[in-house]
Amino acid sequence: MPIAPKELFLKYGIPILAIIVIAIQFFFVKTQHLNHWKGGGYGMYTKVHFYYNQIYIPGVSVDSLVDNNNDIKNAFRMLKIMPNDAHFYEAAQLVLKATAKDSIHVQLWEPSVNSNSGAYSRVLINEIHLKNQDL
Repeated sequence: MPIAPKELFLKYGIPILAIIVIAIQFFFVKTQHLNHWKGGGYGMYTKVHFYYNQIYIPGVSVDSLVDNNNDIKNAFRMLKIMPNDAHFYEAAQLVLKATAKDSIHVQLWEPSVNSNSGAYSRVLINEIHLKNQDL
């Protein structure tokens, strides 16, 4: 007796589809510099507690940039949520235009707690150096 198409789909189609999705996600992690999975779902490239990440720009007050410019505020939020190269470039470009500096150095730091000693530190996630002539 032949196997019904529904049964074939359930038996082979869904697992194959899941493997393809997983392969695509791992491909994006490696090629797009995205974070590894954090529990799956639509936010699999984001951090769970991204709002604790700190953006540091030497010689510039990040708080005043965010208060005065909604575009920078949104770019910084996206940078914290998904710290990939494209978001770093966009944020650095906006800061460079807003500050009228020759070059800018943007860093994203993540808090880290050593569970054995209880020591708090920060870990550099990524950084970008952008010059005005690069625009």
